Amino acid sequence: MRDNDDLVSFVRMLADPQTFTVEEDLGFGFVKLRVTEAERRQALQDIRSVEDVVKELVRNSRDADASRIFIAFQKERDRWRHVTVIDDGKGIPAPLHRRIFEARVTSKAKDVERDVFGVHGRGMALYSIKHVAEEAVLVHSQEGRGTAIRVKLDTEKVPERRDQSTFPRVEETDGQGPEITGGPHNVLRHLVELVLEKPSLQVFLGSNAEVLSTLYQDSLDLLERGRAEGRRWPLWAELGRLKEGRRLREYAELRLGLTVSDRNSFRILDGEIPRLRSINEMVERGMPCLSLRKVRVAVETYRGREENLVRRIDREALGQILRGVDEILRGVCSRYFLQVLNLEVKRKKNRLIISAVVGEDGEGE
Repeated sequence: MRDNDDLVSFVRMLADPQTFTVEEDLGFGFVKLRVTEAERRQALQDIRSVEDVVKELVRNSRDADASRIFIAFQKERDRWRHVTVIDDGKGIPAPLHRRIFEARVTSKAKDVERDVFGVHGRGMALYSIKHVAEEAVLVHSQEGRGTAIRVKLDTEKVPERRDQSTFPRVEETDGQGPEITGGPHNVLRHLVELVLEKPSLQVFLGSNAEVLSTLYQDSLDLLERGRAEGRRWPLWAELGRLKEGRRLREYAELRLGLTVSDRNSFRILDGEIPRLRSINEMVERGMPCLSLRKVRVAVETYRGREENLVRRIDREALGQILRGVDEILRGVCSRYFLQVLNLEVKRKKNRLIISAVVGEDGEGE
């Protein structure tokens, strides 16, 4: 038996390490691990909570060299937790889109890794999430542009911390930099741990509408500045070209995994839903155990104070209205030897105001 062990050890020294760890090379830097290797890399615990799901998804985004991660975090009927994670990382090659939720598929062929959250790289995170979730979908991914993944969880099966809105206490300790010194072990805490480990990574957390508004406004900035040389053009770069509420809503759901109402899509176009502040900015400002819910109360109150419903009608539609009214009005005026000198339409709160200036036929010629 000892001779066999020595022989195996000798062969291991001479052979490529991946010979003993990789079952299948999937290309593009991804592999499928052998069962024994995946077991060796077994994490200290499986996916047991909503917090674990978010933690694994943002880890994947970080490992894909993302510079920004957006987490849409929304509860339905006090039971169903919807999580959508969107990043601007390297993306997943198209041939692998159907395989990323398989067991033991990973881009970490060499060995397991450890980070602030513990063990990582066994190729089981997405597989485990798919196993415990009601729905886990790769919404969209493009090489060099990023990835959007949507997950739906039943919190009666996959529990979560009751308090998801309180920011952890972050303090400077003995000149070692900021550390978490208190607060609940919620999703926010995991995200703060992530940005403390990698401050260059910008992380955002909010509702579907808040995340979409932030992405939309970022897209407007990108389109105005133009595509900077060497900078990735993220999945959401084209959002700013959409000027009609329904098209924005459909695009957000199909391409980014963000479900919003028609009403909120129009509010986003009108700039009524402000950008999210990053978790990084909150840490820098020192927000000890601050409730995000309290931060947003004033914003919500302001939004609801003055509805401007007619602003949902875009300029193209206003032009159609003007052309239709102009045709009718010119026909009427001609019978009375009048002509239309000027015609305009204005949007004011919940009113469309159409005004016309008429004169004698031939006036102004």
